[in-house]
Amino acid sequence: MKSHKQIGIDIKRIREARGMSQMELAERVGVSFQQIQKYEKAINRISAERIQQIAKALGTSVNTFFEKEKVPMVSEPSEEYSRGGTATNVTQEEAKLLQLFRRIENKKLREGLLQQLKGLAESLRKKG
Repeated sequence: MKSHKQIGIDIKRIREARGMSQMELAERVGVSFQQIQKYEKAINRISAERIQQIAKALGTSVNTFFEKEKVPMVSEPSEEYSRGGTATNVTQEEAKLLQLFRRIENKKLREGLLQQLKGLAESLRKKG
């Protein structure tokens, strides 16, 4: 099992990967942002119930905080991503793009944006 310090680090990494502020996470969980700071810095221990609330607010599994695997850092480039695989690590810029994309509720608009990005990427690939 991970230490409460590692759980706090994981909370911060996942929160940042989602482009979420401490205030936003605090509002979703129902605590003060200072409390989120204390959890992330491992000043306060986190109850199992609170970890469940945080996991739900972050859109991740509770198991994420108990598995021994390292939670990816937002700023680490993903070797897998650069080979065209599914990204598990994303840059700050990619996380921001995903955050903005998720705000678009219109499915047709989202599909249109994806088609434009695909066309742009193919065009740039052919030029390079």
